[in-house]
Amino acid sequence: MSFSSDCKEELCRVPCDKACCRLSELSALYMTLGTLSLLGQGRLSVQFAVESPAIARRIFVLMQKQAQIVAQLHYVTYARFGGRRKCVLTVGPKQAPAFLLLLGMMEVGEDGTPTLHSTVPRVKLNRDCDRRAFLRGALLGCGTLNDPNHGYHLELTVREDSLRLYIAKCLQSLNIPVKYTQRRGVTSLYCKQSDQIADILTAAGAFTAVTRLESLRVKRQVLGTVNRAMNCDNANLRKQMDASQRQFALISRLAASDHFSAMPPALQQIAQARLQSPDMTLEELGQTFTPPIGKSGVNHRMRRLMRFASEELEGETTHPGTDAAPPAGL
Repeated sequence: MSFSSDCKEELCRVPCDKACCRLSELSALYMTLGTLSLLGQGRLSVQFAVESPAIARRIFVLMQKQAQIVAQLHYVTYARFGGRRKCVLTVGPKQAPAFLLLLGMMEVGEDGTPTLHSTVPRVKLNRDCDRRAFLRGALLGCGTLNDPNHGYHLELTVREDSLRLYIAKCLQSLNIPVKYTQRRGVTSLYCKQSDQIADILTAAGAFTAVTRLESLRVKRQVLGTVNRAMNCDNANLRKQMDASQRQFALISRLAASDHFSAMPPALQQIAQARLQSPDMTLEELGQTFTPPIGKSGVNHRMRRLMRFASEELEGETTHPGTDAAPPAGL
């Protein structure tokens, strides 16, 4: 199963004991998965079509606990989509008015007859628990989550402005900025920050999914830190090797000239050490002396040696000796 499916399975197991929370979650599930059918002669029916049996069971239990409504369950197989099967929960004409009254979509007139006055549930999100329950229902109904191994992305696809505003209110109560995108006329609310996705899942009650998300994030951070450290070490090693090769090449030229014996003994000593150990670091080079010399001392001598070698070899190249024969005709 995918990370998104696992998360929804967990949300379906979250206890919902308070009536206000059950009503908020049912409202979100109806706005994302429910459809209202007019059967004629004032008769109505409500259907929920879902692919997940766990979500269908969640809707069935919520309706039964909240209003003692028992929905009829059947399955529909779509041959055009490779035999994909959906669970369809139907609230028939006898129980549909009670369900719609519960959601605030119908009102009882003076004559005692319920009348449909809205196609959108009347949702009260004044309490924090209600906002969390509504957010949980929205995640179950229209939410998708990417696998954290491939990137962080949570998206809620909405088709009505009322649902978008309700979800936005829930996210704003968590101090999570609301971002929108449009695809083929459908609005999606999305989030790409791992800490914000963790806050949303925590508010909805998916604690196991949050733990998995956090562990993957920590693993990714550790791997990133290790990679940066290795890259830094490799870069430092390349610099040391390049510096050692330049030193070895310059000292070799100096040793082949007449200027080597003119150097101070300390510089001759460090030059001979580099010629004998071209791959050693300055710190390792200092340990070959008796008594040992620290890294700063070796670095100081090496700089003096490089300056001396550059000046002498450059002078030898650009200034010919005075005892050379003068050009003919002068």
